[in-house]
Amino acid sequence: MTARWRRAVCGWAAVLALGFLASPAGAIPAQTDDEILRDFMWGRFTSIPAEKRPKIGLALSAGGVRGFAHVGVLEVLDNAGVPIDRMAGTSMGSVVGSLYAAGLPTEKLWEISNHLSMKQITPDFNVMGLFRFLFASKLPSSANLVNFFHEQIGDMRFEDLKTPFTCSAMDVKTGERVVFNSGPLAIAVRASMNIPGVFEPVQYRHRALVDGAVVDYLPVEAVKLMGADYVIASVTPPDFASTTPQSVAAYLLRVGDVRGAAMIEESSQKANFVITNRVLDTGTLELDKLHKAGEVGIKEANRHLGELQEDILLFTLPYVFKP
Repeated sequence: MTARWRRAVCGWAAVLALGFLASPAGAIPAQTDDEILRDFMWGRFTSIPAEKRPKIGLALSAGGVRGFAHVGVLEVLDNAGVPIDRMAGTSMGSVVGSLYAAGLPTEKLWEISNHLSMKQITPDFNVMGLFRFLFASKLPSSANLVNFFHEQIGDMRFEDLKTPFTCSAMDVKTGERVVFNSGPLAIAVRASMNIPGVFEPVQYRHRALVDGAVVDYLPVEAVKLMGADYVIASVTPPDFASTTPQSVAAYLLRVGDVRGAAMIEESSQKANFVITNRVLDTGTLELDKLHKAGEVGIKEANRHLGELQEDILLFTLPYVFKP
């Protein structure tokens, strides 16, 4: 229990006492006082209409396959009733976030992880396999990802999403960050996860677009600009203790991870609450480890759920007790 929460417990004890005295003997479950208080307050908070409480935002970091940990985090938040009013994602965070914002349940996202392969991302991953993919003279295309999205959610646009969502990419011609919040969803997400040095740039709207992780690894500011008052950040930091890169492409990915680690540190300070998912021994493109990454997200989100609920309640206290 945090010091702030402990002080709040003392302030709210009188309010709760009236309700407890009116309850029949034995009606209170075997919980600690702190847990009873938190559950009571949480019930009040989740019953407040969305338009009458602060907006809760969720920022999903990049991280390649490691970013599938966000699915585990979303599952825990869903089960706990944590409202998500705004979302932003980068790279794998944009893939997970956009599908969830479109209305796909986390159960469907887990199902996708069981059969997602490189063939569903690029048409250039053929029988020659990974060697050709990493060492061909021409970079492969990520065009198949658009078809994958159409299979999952149809020809959806940002304006059709159930939860407002944004994602970002970088224009390699100018170095600018390009934020997507309108128009076709699939091409925007493809651009956001289009890893530089691995996939050829996406030509769209007179721009040459690559992975947004280069400029916005953890899009906390993007969620705030959407109107979120309280921001939860789900982060999948790089694992620098894993195997040494063995190819040009692998070294490019490692350089991107180093830059990403610096951006994580800066952006995390702007979030209200950070869930750090340390997915170890997992490379950016090791799609067979998606499920493993998701399980890390479940573990970390569950470990910090009580603390998160307390922090949200402290932030929204005036709304919880508003007449």
